[in-house]
Amino acid sequence: MLKKWLNFSHALIIALFHDMHQGNITLRAMGLVYSTLLSLVPLLALAFSVLKGFGVHNQLEPLLLNLLMPLGEKAEELTRQVLSFVDNVQVGVLGFAGLIMLLYTVVSLMQKIEEAFNHVWRVKRPRSLLLQFRDYLSVVLVGPILLFSALGMWTAVTNHAWLHSTFALEMTLSVVVQLSPTLLIILAFAFLYLFMPNTRVKPWAALGGAAFAGIVWQIAGWLFAVFVVSSGQQTAIYSIFASLFLFMLWMYVGWIIVLTGARLAYYFQYPDAVYLVQQPAEASVQTREMLAAAVLREVGQRFLRQQPPPTLDELRRAIPVSRFLLEDVLDDLIAYGVLSRDDGELAHYLLRSTPERLTVADMRRYFWQGDTQQQRQAAQIRQQTGLSAVWLAELAENPQMTVKELLETEPVKPVEVQ
Repeated sequence: MLKKWLNFSHALIIALFHDMHQGNITLRAMGLVYSTLLSLVPLLALAFSVLKGFGVHNQLEPLLLNLLMPLGEKAEELTRQVLSFVDNVQVGVLGFAGLIMLLYTVVSLMQKIEEAFNHVWRVKRPRSLLLQFRDYLSVVLVGPILLFSALGMWTAVTNHAWLHSTFALEMTLSVVVQLSPTLLIILAFAFLYLFMPNTRVKPWAALGGAAFAGIVWQIAGWLFAVFVVSSGQQTAIYSIFASLFLFMLWMYVGWIIVLTGARLAYYFQYPDAVYLVQQPAEASVQTREMLAAAVLREVGQRFLRQQPPPTLDELRRAIPVSRFLLEDVLDDLIAYGVLSRDDGELAHYLLRSTPERLTVADMRRYFWQGDTQQQRQAAQIRQQTGLSAVWLAELAENPQMTVKELLETEPVKPVEVQ
């Protein structure tokens, strides 16, 4: 058991380094920094207007200040500037068009975050537009209320007299209070990992990734604060832009931590993916044909045995390859009209025709010629390059023919460039 855990830990570290080396996580983090800068004030303005209705809007400042604490002395200045912008945004006097623009800005930020999380979780299908407005706005509007309600309940519990009745309880309470910022960050990350990807995330996997991200966030915050203190001469170069520079840098580091924790949650939920990260992302036609044959074997056998159609997880257990490659082949088979996918909570894959009506020649034609749009593209290229159908048939029927013999059969006609 210990050896298996050590092997998994070693493979997990290699997989995370491989993900960072590819640059996809860092690239997504850079994009989220830009989106956050554009949408931070509208997002806080919307949350501020909701909290103002409950009379707890003054609690927004310490929460934002705690988030920017790694910026050191710049944190208070930046917090005041951001909140001054928020105060100037009067949601009640924006009008219908202004309110729509405000909501659109907030939703667009949430869309970018969902795209990043879907990329980390290898999810290709985002939420529909209706679900985006429903889910995103419910989080933005209800989330602050639940957060401050939880903080209020926590304050009431910690101030209760019976917790201070004995020395042991008081010491335990002191430790919990000191750890509460980290615990709150972990819970916030766990909520993000559960909610943002457009897929089913298991709570224990989300909590595992959130624990890693929360601890690293606290450590990174401490290191960043040391960096800010020791880089006075360097930040002087940026003059009045020093606060903005440090803010953007901290957001970049923070988004890298958040996305890395999300990828870790993905590996916790799908541990076999740790050992398959270095497989090529793009499969050859031969690989796609073999995977399609393996998928049809599993789906077809269930059809003939009158068993329920398989889910993606069941196919992955039967075909131990990269989840990404398997989903690509399943999408191909659905696009070619060979399989269909239901819309249940756990998607099942079914044959669209009986095995007696599907031939191997059909399958090879699908993967070599593609769907209707790809076949139209091939015909357009053949026309533009001047390749005749006879010449292409000669090429397909005589694979041992040399290029010289092929050119003697019918030279390629020059094409005028317009």
